[in-house]
Amino acid sequence: MISIAPNNFYLAVYLAIALVLCLTASQGFFAVLYTRLLLAAAGRRQEESASVPSSSSPSNTLPRAAVILSLRGSDPFLLKSMSALLDQDYGDFTLFIVVDSADDSAWPDVRRLEAMAPERVKSQVLQNRLETCSLKCCALAEVTEQLDASYEVVAYLDGDAAPHRRWLRDLVEPLSDRSIGVTTGNRWYTPGHVTWGSMVRYFWNAGAVVQVWLNGILWAGSMAMRRETIEKIGLVDAWRTSLSVDGAGVRQIRKAGLKTLFVPNVIMPNREDITIAQFIPWSERQLVAAKSSESGWGLVLLHAFTIAFCVFAPVVMIAVGATGDQVLYRAGWTALLCYWIGAASSSAMIEYAMQQVLRGNKVRSRWMSLRALLFYFPSLVLCHFVYFRTLIGAHYRTRVSWRGVEYQLSGTNDVRMINYRPYQSAIEGQDVQSVI
Repeated sequence: MISIAPNNFYLAVYLAIALVLCLTASQGFFAVLYTRLLLAAAGRRQEESASVPSSSSPSNTLPRAAVILSLRGSDPFLLKSMSALLDQDYGDFTLFIVVDSADDSAWPDVRRLEAMAPERVKSQVLQNRLETCSLKCCALAEVTEQLDASYEVVAYLDGDAAPHRRWLRDLVEPLSDRSIGVTTGNRWYTPGHVTWGSMVRYFWNAGAVVQVWLNGILWAGSMAMRRETIEKIGLVDAWRTSLSVDGAGVRQIRKAGLKTLFVPNVIMPNREDITIAQFIPWSERQLVAAKSSESGWGLVLLHAFTIAFCVFAPVVMIAVGATGDQVLYRAGWTALLCYWIGAASSSAMIEYAMQQVLRGNKVRSRWMSLRALLFYFPSLVLCHFVYFRTLIGAHYRTRVSWRGVEYQLSGTNDVRMINYRPYQSAIEGQDVQSVI
């Protein structure tokens, strides 16, 4: 029996190392697939730009579209983002803006936009403020339901997303395939200033975009659907009992057996700044929203477990091996280095591909510098531990704050808004930024 125990111990060690290497390889494999998807989209965009005449559909053959933008507070780049909507390579569309209060700070920018294109822009104050969902879900549901029948497709955009000229066309054209329920992109955070908070969010985002694509999760900050699909899947009613626009959309699309199509060319860069103190509640809210709407929470936990195993199992091996077991010590370092080198390489690949996509859309988003390189690896490591912290917080959290309004979550799709105030009074005396 004495001779068997060490053999069993080392067998367990080697199995743990093999598992770390397999998990690292699988994450790298999916990062490579995602990178290839981005590069293929960038290549197609380059070919479209070089072709004469353009291979795109004429604007007058595209369906009439409604673009809906829900606002609460004035984002740092709000007027720039909204103005970009007036220069879309799309024929017949109307921008509908809904703000939850007549006293909101976003109104001056909205009025400037209306003056630029009064025939294109329509704005309103939220009329029926429900307490059973988030303000954003309520606003989108109200405007969507009020649209007249002439609008065949509906696109949704966030106030912090600056659309490039072909954004609406890129979202709408694939919807000619009736098996596709929704087209969507994602947000790509590029640090406006290289700080610990912005770099942690950058790496969090680099891991999240792959998981979002792989698991067919949509991002409501840049998405489009046919009007008939919205009605068929009961999306408006679902939004009225949800905290998350995205989560409710994923759930209803899957129930209807429709596809979610990821469109790389509608990825939106975001250069807003954030601190770690702001990032933690922001990230917790994202996770709580996924948990409350049943939109892949199990997959989130599985992914978190695999990352935790890859990070902590080698550290335990190194700590135990440091007492005198050189085999265990070297094995731990081998597994640990493989994981961190793989994580850094995957992030670098995705960054390169993202820059190709953004360049194809004529969007400047370069940010890498000597300071960024110095922050790169330490921020990658820090991001993992911040992520574990936010995951634990989200597991126990039943109340979240979103732009100065608090929501109580009692169960799946059981949301209660508990202290509504207009944005101006809600942020008085607080450091509330658009990122939260």
